[in-house]
Amino acid sequence: MILKVGLVGAGGFGSIHLLGFSKNSHCELVAIASRTEEHANALSEKFNIPKIYFGDEGWLKMIENESLDVVSICTPNYLHAPITLKALENNCHVLCEKPIALNREELNQMESLLNTKDLIFFTSFQKRYNPTFKLIKNILNEGILGDITLVRYYFSHYGPYKSWRALSKEKWFFDSQKAGGGVLLDLGVHCIDILRSLFGDYDKVVGFDSNTTCIEMEDEDNCGVLFRFKNKSTGFISVSWCNEPSETIDIFGTNGFIKVDLSGRNSPSFGPKELKKNQKIKKLLKFKPSNEFAQDKLIDHFINCIQSGRQESPNFDDGRKAVEFVLEAYSFKK
Repeated sequence: MILKVGLVGAGGFGSIHLLGFSKNSHCELVAIASRTEEHANALSEKFNIPKIYFGDEGWLKMIENESLDVVSICTPNYLHAPITLKALENNCHVLCEKPIALNREELNQMESLLNTKDLIFFTSFQKRYNPTFKLIKNILNEGILGDITLVRYYFSHYGPYKSWRALSKEKWFFDSQKAGGGVLLDLGVHCIDILRSLFGDYDKVVGFDSNTTCIEMEDEDNCGVLFRFKNKSTGFISVSWCNEPSETIDIFGTNGFIKVDLSGRNSPSFGPKELKKNQKIKKLLKFKPSNEFAQDKLIDHFINCIQSGRQESPNFDDGRKAVEFVLEAYSFKK
């Protein structure tokens, strides 16, 4: 079965999505929508996409005019929910960039409509496909570290428009109405999704601190969130748009700890020394990152789920719980 794919959003992330769909033999790229005609034309030419739509309502016309099976959403955050709702109304499967919504009202609307449809929805949490997390999960499942007491996830880069070059002149990441939040809504949703996949659901957020140190904006460019998992272990997420690119996860248990540089630039550290005898610890220490692209793996998984009619993760519930985590942290601002 060949699935007809339409993309909304012709920026950098749109190009990454198109690359993944173009590699999948079960997909046909039929249309692209962008606010900017120039960007739509550029990707249309690069990926040989026959139909383009542009302007503020280009996405609406594309979904209404084309017989699409899949809509992939790579727009500014405030458009994620409206485009998702329209795509679902037109019986399209959806792959949506994070965050999937900006508030609980949008989440409820999306969930209500999804419950009436037999459609596949994926949240674009591509970090789940980093093989390092499977190795960590195997260590946790075997109980090598004992009962987990504390988990720290740190994620930083130079921030939007510095860590990558934006095609659009509109710096919507710094617009509260269009972005919905700051670095926590951008990077923090990835962190909580990974931690949920490794340790299960969180119980509640118990602390939040944020500031604006390097970017002139209303929302946070640095923040930390202290929370508790349902298994009673403590979690801490720290994210920044103001520091050197870095991504690490530290896991402490009653029998030992591991500290992992997720970029692969530095070898994992662990303790006590006796842990090195364990085969699963050895596999983690020996692992070398490959050139496989996580977004391609996510898209292949998404397409496979559509063809088999199975909804798997990262699904709507994963995207919803990540947004709710951020909203709960933001409630401490009041």
